[in-house]
Amino acid sequence: MKKYLVIILFVIATQLNAQDNPKKFDVKFGVGISLLGTGDMTTINFENEVNYKFSQYFSTSFSLNYGKSISGIYETSSYIQGNLNIFISPFKNSQRNDFRIGTGFSIMNISDSYYFEQECGVGIEQSSPYHYDKRNSTGFNIIIEDTYSVTERFLIGLKLFTQPYTNGDINSGILLKCGLKL
Repeated sequence: MKKYLVIILFVIATQLNAQDNPKKFDVKFGVGISLLGTGDMTTINFENEVNYKFSQYFSTSFSLNYGKSISGIYETSSYIQGNLNIFISPFKNSQRNDFRIGTGFSIMNISDSYYFEQECGVGIEQSSPYHYDKRNSTGFNIIIEDTYSVTERFLIGLKLFTQPYTNGDINSGILLKCGLKL
């Protein structure tokens, strides 16, 4: 009987300790659509994100994104992007619903491919009719996001973002996200 009482007290103490230490980390996966450039390329996006909650009002995130064009002015366009953001939750992020507004730094590597027809002189061969451009861009993020805790650990959410870059590129879109609190 003593053994069972000790086990029950240990389980209760563990549960009380878990309630005092709310989960500060979560990971999210997102998929969505964005307009790359000035709306010239429609891309499908995939995002992996890690969040850390500092307090009931402030959190930060690091995300990696991949985007691939599905239509636009180029034959194809793709990018890999890294983002570091800080968020404020004006209505607290301790409830089931977390509405937050954020900003941060972004770096993006973009590759474009398009058909480029050029006249060839006599005896000159054209190796490929396609032209490839690669560039890196740095910029900042403006984000509005809403996340809902379906269960104690499972999250779903919606993210609206725009990312102006220093070289004139811009990426704006929407992502549907799901994740887990760790």
